[in-house]
Amino acid sequence: MTAAAFDPAAADYDRDFIRSLTGAAQRRLVRDHLDRRLAEPGRPLQVLELTCGTGEDAIHMAGLGHQVLATDLSGAMLARIKAKLAEAKLAGTVRTGAVRTQQLAVEALAAGEPLDAVNEAEGFDLVFSDFGGLNCIGPEVMAALARRLAGLVRPGGRVILVVMPHLCLWEAGWNLVRLRPRAAFRRLSRGSVTARIGDQPLSIWYHGAAALKQAFAGNFACDTIRPIGLAVPPSALEPVFARRPGLIARLEAVDRRLARCGWLAGCADHLLIDLRRVA
Repeated sequence: MTAAAFDPAAADYDRDFIRSLTGAAQRRLVRDHLDRRLAEPGRPLQVLELTCGTGEDAIHMAGLGHQVLATDLSGAMLARIKAKLAEAKLAGTVRTGAVRTQQLAVEALAAGEPLDAVNEAEGFDLVFSDFGGLNCIGPEVMAALARRLAGLVRPGGRVILVVMPHLCLWEAGWNLVRLRPRAAFRRLSRGSVTARIGDQPLSIWYHGAAALKQAFAGNFACDTIRPIGLAVPPSALEPVFARRPGLIARLEAVDRRLARCGWLAGCADHLLIDLRRVA
């Protein structure tokens, strides 16, 4: 994974995945779960965010009073975070120093590269990665990352990951209607799939809940699996739904009713897995 694939996407990332109706709805579904976990200990938490993008979640968590180390491979994405932080500080919604940034690839972290903005010996209460950033690594790197996080997360702390699973009903149905069967079922591949961000090729792996639990087994127990974007469509379909906010609101309500149906997570746009450090 190289920064060249993601730097050009930074300028339009917020438009496509944060301010879009579908992206915003899926993000709210993630925060339904995330914010409850953040509030449970009743104190400020030390959070490590992986693949943080333009920092929307980091700034949200900092606004709730937590200390966040936001990491991403892309320097352009981190530059967007710094601009947002300047605005948030002026508005008084985020205190100075609540979000620190580090340019760091997940592969490098998994291989042992140090976190330069925090004393690793103190550990983290939560590690978080949202919306498919970890789909850029394969099973072997995921297993290495799990081992590394076991040394970074305090006992009782959590790892919450939001990744793309092996099937998305919306994606499959939409592409079948358009007579594109290969696109409909591309997620079923057990190896990597080539995707493109702009004109840059990128290898993508899809991760099922069972494989993630196995990768983290031994040091983490799985407490929750939740579908994200089972009824709410993927951001790729935003042009179809951009003028239908009422429909998106109704689909978001359906997703909330299905939040406890973890067995459906494998056919949603994303699955959320919540792992607790036990040893």
